[in-house]
Amino acid sequence: MAIELGKVNVVDLTENDYKVLGIGINKSSDKAGIFSVNYTTLTQAKDNLKNLILTKKGERILNPTFGCDIWKVVFEQLDGELIENKIETAVLDAVSNWLPYLNIDEIIFDYDDNDIDNNRINLELKFSLVSNPNLGESVQITVNNN
Repeated sequence: MAIELGKVNVVDLTENDYKVLGIGINKSSDKAGIFSVNYTTLTQAKDNLKNLILTKKGERILNPTFGCDIWKVVFEQLDGELIENKIETAVLDAVSNWLPYLNIDEIIFDYDDNDIDNNRINLELKFSLVSNPNLGESVQITVNNN
């Protein structure tokens, strides 16, 4: 039988070595085992966000709707402003559906015409926690065909 825990306040603001919140994404394993782990809500939220954006919809077996449609946008023939609007929509839709505990505060685009020609775009996503908007972080994401 499941037990409802209710709302949890974010109190794990400093690094600790006893309360693991999740698995680190794209990090080497640590001395404790096979996977690296996260000990704070912000570091886990950052990894969750990166994982969501870099996962193509349909890539996850048994969960084909998980992911972000940012990959479709990068391969379209569009000008810069239209690309930015479509990417922003794709990111906001994915986050509102899969990570509702996060606010996307700002999306900063870093690309030039050569990047667009090579189907590559760099983003910086600044986000905060819905439960505490004063707690924020940012994540750098590069979407390309590699």
